[in-house]
Amino acid sequence: MKIKIADFIENVQEGKFNQTSLEISKDDLLQEDLWSLNKAKEQMEKDAADNKLSQVLIHVADAEFEINFYLETGVINLPFDDAKKVTHFFDDDAEVDTKFYLSTVCDYLNASKFHIDLISENLPEKAKIKQTMDIMKGNYETSVENFNNREEEKEEK
Repeated sequence: MKIKIADFIENVQEGKFNQTSLEISKDDLLQEDLWSLNKAKEQMEKDAADNKLSQVLIHVADAEFEINFYLETGVINLPFDDAKKVTHFFDDDAEVDTKFYLSTVCDYLNASKFHIDLISENLPEKAKIKQTMDIMKGNYETSVENFNNREEEKEEK
């Protein structure tokens, strides 16, 4: 789907995008159950067909800490929260193709508590869904490791 940069920024800032929320268990994540991503893909395909931006939040309901994954139709590797910064890379009147990004937000992921990955230049196909799940699982496992190490460091002090 093509979108003018000014329209992209306006739509995101005014909340004119479809937002869907899903919850998964950490078992589903660790066992790489693709149901949540297949559901997200269906929603994003529908939104793209309707020429709408899309954001799907996947929350890990039973994690030891807060961790959220966002699948978004974006124009550059910035989350919707940073839509204003898109003007640093494009002119307002430029028309660009949307792409699909996965953002991970977690206090224990890394120093920035955030990571973003380009999933697909167009609608994600089956191989990209599996790759997305691999990224989500890896980011969750890294966060668990950092969370556990943080607890051990506290005990040592």
